[in-house]
Amino acid sequence: MKLPFPGRLLALAVISSLSLALPLSAAHAEDKPKVALVMKSLANEFFRTMEDGAKDYQKTHANEFDLIANGIKNETDTGEQIRIVEQMVNAGAKALVIAPADSKALVSAVKKAMDQGVVVINIDNRLDPDLLKSKGISVPFVGPD
Repeated sequence: MKLPFPGRLLALAVISSLSLALPLSAAHAEDKPKVALVMKSLANEFFRTMEDGAKDYQKTHANEFDLIANGIKNETDTGEQIRIVEQMVNAGAKALVIAPADSKALVSAVKKAMDQGVVVINIDNRLDPDLLKSKGISVPFVGPD
């Protein structure tokens, strides 16, 4: 099955995050790492297709990782997206694949996640490079140029 572009984009991000997160979970070999997908709009068909692609990919790799997918209903509700990121980290996510609703507002939440050892991959909407630099972090980006 050939995934549509959003699904391929997400599959690449999930594979990237797993390659970074799996060494972190070696101490807990019996536990599969949790990968959190946080999208910026559940109302947007693009992100629903992305979620479907992620779930399909996870089904074929169910023995490798668990997927937790969530997103905000309104693309401008950055406060809710920050809350979801914090919730995912508290739920034990080892990797976070995020399409930020706001390229600046989500940087602090991403830094907090990284400070707790969570591998973060940025998709779709690039986090603000200057703000990332000012926080002393680097987040890989997968998406359109």
